Amino acid sequence: MLSIIISSYLPDYFSALEKNIAETIGMPYEIIKIENPGLMGICEAYNKGAKQAKFNYLLFTHEDILFKSENWGQILTSHLDKENTGIIGLAGSSYVPSAPSSWTVSEKYNYINILQGNKKNTEYFPIKTTKENRNKVFAVDGVFLGIKKENYDQFTFNEALLKGFHGYDLDFSLRVSKKFQNYVIDDILIQHFSGGNLDKNWLDANIKVREHADSGFQKDTDPETEKKAFSGFLYNFFRYYPVNRKNILLTFRFYPKKLNFKGHLELAKKYYSYIRYARSINKKLDHK
Repeated sequence: MLSIIISSYLPDYFSALEKNIAETIGMPYEIIKIENPGLMGICEAYNKGAKQAKFNYLLFTHEDILFKSENWGQILTSHLDKENTGIIGLAGSSYVPSAPSSWTVSEKYNYINILQGNKKNTEYFPIKTTKENRNKVFAVDGVFLGIKKENYDQFTFNEALLKGFHGYDLDFSLRVSKKFQNYVIDDILIQHFSGGNLDKNWLDANIKVREHADSGFQKDTDPETEKKAFSGFLYNFFRYYPVNRKNILLTFRFYPKKLNFKGHLELAKKYYSYIRYARSINKKLDHK
């Protein structure tokens, strides 16, 4: 039996999902709806929902989805019953870079099995990069987070660290991955109506997550992935923060160590470019 926890602020989406779950889940369940039109962060909402859960299997999911698989509840609980399983998701990554980043680190390490659409539900397209039925990952996307309650209780969502609606999934899944193995599976399919919002709040949340996350997830460092992740971080960071000595030093905290000379040189050139055009960059920020 499955407890489905939803932080809700879109009544039409919730009603459609509620009906869809009844038609597709294929097992006894409960839906715990946490009304949340900006009343609390999603970590707090999810923790409140989990406290109300009656069953030993939990699913934290967004309301802007529809299930396309039949009997998916039984499929999920079967996956969760396998030994040493932490989180079951439908999108995630098997690499954690030094720089703040979402789970979408690199096509090389991303595993996804989703029909991605838009908020108006006018079109969607399949994204399937899973290679096996159970793909080992560290980070799991928050659109679908299945976990046994006894395992959730050891971690819970970090509402002390994250007050908003970003980073909760990354922080939670990385902490869980230190004790259990997380997986992205290929035998549950959903349609998702939103692509996310990578704004300043998203950036700030990912910085907090990376500051508090442990290191040493993967055994081997991928210099190219590290370089690209850090370059992306610099680009996003200086979209919202001025180029000055304080902020440059802050970014150095996440600088990838294991690069070859060419990689270090490329990042040095990027820093030089930001410093060279600092006045122009900062002027644009002043007018935002």
